[in-house]
Amino acid sequence: MWLSLLGPLYVESRGTPWQVPAAKQRALLATLAIGANNVVHTDVLAEAMWGANAPPSKADTIRTYIHRLRRCLGPDAAQRILARQPGYILRVDSGELDLLRFESLVKEGRACVDAGDWAGASARLSQAERLWRGTPLADVPERLLHGRYIRYLEQTRIAAIELRIEAGVRLSRPSAAVVIPELQDLATQHPERERLSLLLMLAMVRASRQAEALRVFVEARSFSVAEYGVNPGPELAEMHNRVLAQDSTLLTERLDRFSFP
Repeated sequence: MWLSLLGPLYVESRGTPWQVPAAKQRALLATLAIGANNVVHTDVLAEAMWGANAPPSKADTIRTYIHRLRRCLGPDAAQRILARQPGYILRVDSGELDLLRFESLVKEGRACVDAGDWAGASARLSQAERLWRGTPLADVPERLLHGRYIRYLEQTRIAAIELRIEAGVRLSRPSAAVVIPELQDLATQHPERERLSLLLMLAMVRASRQAEALRVFVEARSFSVAEYGVNPGPELAEMHNRVLAQDSTLLTERLDRFSFP
């Protein structure tokens, strides 16, 4: 079985795609998949499916939806959904759910970073990114699911991209030049993430584009002052000062000591 949440909901069993046409069934499956291999309480399932408007007989109604969902998924996938008090559990192996695979690859990538294996980090984090097919749960309309999980998934993805880009910057100066366009796009989309600005400044320095690196700081400072009424954090300010001072150690230094959320 292959179950994908990192894009429109997708289920494949023994090479055959299975459609889950009803929105409530998609919300039910998505909630079970997010909590894969753990019992998901009936109250959590009801909240994901109906919000504050769950029917009085929600346990019976969910049981009916579970029955319909099993019929949609085919025999192999259907037998993975088990009733377990006080709710239901979806059993999957780590290689059968893209979310679990993504988290595993990111963990491996971070371990490679800790070991100074930048090539290994770049490879694993690139694999993790390729699992994404668009907005997570794009065809699951329930707002609660999106509000509770999508932001977490997107932030996890951006953090993994930052780490993969850092690995690319660390590998060689030509790699630093290659990642600049991607970093520029990400910094524009997520101006609140100062680490992206820091990485962009570092990549530009290593590509001999110091003047552009200084402009990145000016733009980051303008955003921070306009949005939060404060100057950028000390790490970004330090990077700015070191670029101004033409600090040659920026060409080789790793970023372990820079701490960002």
